[in-house]
Amino acid sequence: MGFDTKNVASIRSLLPAVEASIFMNTGGSGPLPVSTIEAIQEQQTFELVNGRMGKKAMQQRKLILEETRIEIAKLINAHTDEITITHSTTQGINIVLWGISWKQGDEVITSDVEHPAVLLPLYVLKERQGIIIKTAELRQDPVNAVVSLINDKTRLIAISHVSYSTGEVIPIKEITQLAHRFDVSVLIDGAQSAGAIPIDVKELGIDYYSIPGQKWLCGPQGTGALFIKHELLEEIKPSFVGYGSVEEFDFNGTYRFHRDMSRFEAALPYLPAIAGLKSSIKWLLEGIGVNWIYERTQSLGENLRKELLKIQGITVVTPAKAAGLTSFRIEGIEQDFAVDMLSKQGVSIRLIKELNCVRASIAFFNTEQEVEILIDKCRQLLQNK
Repeated sequence: MGFDTKNVASIRSLLPAVEASIFMNTGGSGPLPVSTIEAIQEQQTFELVNGRMGKKAMQQRKLILEETRIEIAKLINAHTDEITITHSTTQGINIVLWGISWKQGDEVITSDVEHPAVLLPLYVLKERQGIIIKTAELRQDPVNAVVSLINDKTRLIAISHVSYSTGEVIPIKEITQLAHRFDVSVLIDGAQSAGAIPIDVKELGIDYYSIPGQKWLCGPQGTGALFIKHELLEEIKPSFVGYGSVEEFDFNGTYRFHRDMSRFEAALPYLPAIAGLKSSIKWLLEGIGVNWIYERTQSLGENLRKELLKIQGITVVTPAKAAGLTSFRIEGIEQDFAVDMLSKQGVSIRLIKELNCVRASIAFFNTEQEVEILIDKCRQLLQNK
C-alpha cells in the first residue's frame, strides 16, 4: 500500500519525534516509528518472562534473525544467505576490509567525499598492512576519476553510494562494471542510501554493501547489515570469531565456520534492537511502500535544492544527482553558528565541517511547509548577518 501526499500526516502520527522539531537530520539518525518501539518492548517482555537462555529463547533468537535477514534481503534484492546482521555500517565495512588477505603494496581506491567509516579503517590498514590508498576526485567525472586509478595492484574500490557530505549519488553500477573488467572488487558504504534511494545489489553488480539501521530505515541504534555476494563469501575471512561463528569446534583447535554469513555474527546480538530493525523495515516496505518513499524524498530534496539556488548569498554544494541530503553554505557567517541558530528556532540540521557547509536531510515524512520554513529561516540569517 502506498500513501499520497495528503496521507503524510498519518505517517507523521506514527513518528512522534518529528513533532518535537522540524527534523531534518535523518542522515544522522531517523525517527523511530511507534511500531518499532512496540516490537522492541515485545521482545524485552519475552525475555523478561521466558529468560534469555534455553530452547524457547534460542528458537526466538533464530526466528528474529532469520526474519530480519528476509526483510533486509527484500530491501536490497539479495538472497537471505548473503546477509549478516551487524551493529553498524562501520562494522560491516571493517568485516570486509579486515577479512581480505592483503599483501604489502596492494592498492585500494576511495574518493574525496568519504565518511571516516571508510577512511579510518583504510588508514589503519595502511599502517598495519602496508596497503596504498588512492583517492579519486569525484566532482567532474566520477566514473573516470575512479577507474583511471586502477592498475595491476588494485584489489578493491571502497566508496559510498551516496556521499554523506555532498549528497551526490555516485554512479556505482558503471564503476562496478568497469572495475570487474580488471578483476577489482567493490565495497559500498550504504549509510546514506539504504531507505533513501532504491538499492538492487544484483543490478548494481556489487560485491559488498554495508548499511545502517538507524538512519533512513528509522531503526534502532546499534543495528545494521552487510551484504556479501555469495560467490565471494570464502574470500572474506572472519576477523572476530566466537561461539556464534562456527558450526562445530573442539578443544584441539579444530573448527568449522558456518556455511553462510552468520559466521560473521560472533557474539549474541541485542535481540530487542534486531526485532525493532525488522519492524522498521517491514513498516517501510509494506506499511508505506518504498517506491513512494524514494519518490517523495527525491522530490522534496530537489525542491529544497532549487529554491536555495535562487537565493543570493547561499552556495549549494549538492549536485543535481542527489538523494535526500542537501548541503549548502550560508555566506558571511560561520556555519556552526547557522546550525545553532536554526536549532534554537526548532530546525534540526547538521554541520559538515570539512566542506564548511550545513546539511539538511529531507525525508519522506517531512512536509512542503517544513521545507519552506527552512528556506525562510536561511533568508533571515542572511539578512541578519
